[in-house]
Amino acid sequence: MRSEVACKTVGELRVVTDMHERKAEMARHADAFIALPGGYGTLEELLEMTTWSQLGIHDKPVGLLNVDGYYDALLALFDKGVEEGFIKPSSRHIILSATSAKEVLCEMEDFEPIHEKVASRQSWEIEKTRLSYRKF
Repeated sequence: MRSEVACKTVGELRVVTDMHERKAEMARHADAFIALPGGYGTLEELLEMTTWSQLGIHDKPVGLLNVDGYYDALLALFDKGVEEGFIKPSSRHIILSATSAKEVLCEMEDFEPIHEKVASRQSWEIEKTRLSYRKF
């Protein structure tokens, strides 16, 4: 917590041991994911939740609050990935984007997952157990 700003007045604070555990906790407890303008950590979490959606690990909406065009270049990169064949057109639509909170929430309410199956919670618990025993 030394490198993060923790405030007792904003929701619930959960202390975790590492970024993997943080993202797993987010995925377990969130109904959706919205990235505000941010740095590398925000981008890393955004892309992980997007990848998990692509793989069918969750079926929750992933959105960008694109304030003042902050994410325009990233969205263009995703479009280039589709153009070059690295991202499936159906997967490009995983990330929703809007310039206001109201708009992104409306898009999220209309979101329909593109995959047919979501991995079971049991498979995540098994993987979590395996990771806790793995030595690096």
